Amino acid sequence: MMRAQQYIGALLDNVAEGQIASDEHRLTFGKIKEKLAITDDFESELRSLYKVSGFTDFALSLSWIAERIENDPAKVEYTQEEQEIVVARFRSAVGDSGPVMSVEAPAEPEITEPETTPQEPVPEETPEMPAHLQMETTGAIDESEESVYAPPPGPASGTEGDFASLMEKFVEAMQSGAEDREPLLASVLEQCKTMIPPNSGVSDDLREFSQLLVDFLNYITENGFMDDVRVMNILSNVSGPVSSWAQASPDDRGGLLDEGLEILRTFKSLFE
Repeated sequence: MMRAQQYIGALLDNVAEGQIASDEHRLTFGKIKEKLAITDDFESELRSLYKVSGFTDFALSLSWIAERIENDPAKVEYTQEEQEIVVARFRSAVGDSGPVMSVEAPAEPEITEPETTPQEPVPEETPEMPAHLQMETTGAIDESEESVYAPPPGPASGTEGDFASLMEKFVEAMQSGAEDREPLLASVLEQCKTMIPPNSGVSDDLREFSQLLVDFLNYITENGFMDDVRVMNILSNVSGPVSSWAQASPDDRGGLLDEGLEILRTFKSLFE
């Protein structure tokens, strides 16, 4: 996807500062842009972005554009409509609702007789945008388009995929000392407990991981180790396997949680 990466990089590079209202959101946009520009696995990076809470539509809009580029070798310059779609999806993802600089739309006089000119819809109608990319769409993706717009192999949404995303947020909060780390801790514990029962519907290795993680989190809270560097190291080392496991297809998950399981089985030896 080298062409798509370069094409989308140019599109993002040329988003004017005034198109995003908040300085904080512009900074976030810049970080995403840089990450997409330097990654060696562009498609995987888009899939990771898809998993971030609230960013699904933004990631899908980029995937849609990337697929168009790969299927059309003659397409070398992004359009204003594509840029407007991407910016709108990003602003929705971060809640950027302030006033922004207006961007000139293509000349509208050419579309004065829509009933007699069977051409592309006007820009406001998002030309050629698949229906499932609309912001409020909740319908299923057509099977024929699933390879383009589907989340990473395996459950990127639902119980297992949501758990991987929640773990990432919790680990980040713990490492940064964020104020929301305790609510996130409670959420992790709650979700783990829903996956532990034999009839929970999740795989045996995730059930075992959930039980061991509950034991570990209860131990560190009861013994006042929330800020201990050993806890940070353990969390970092067990969250990676969870992310890899969630992104893999069900047939390829064997053994991906083993490292995390072993760490959680023996964590007490680090505190004795």
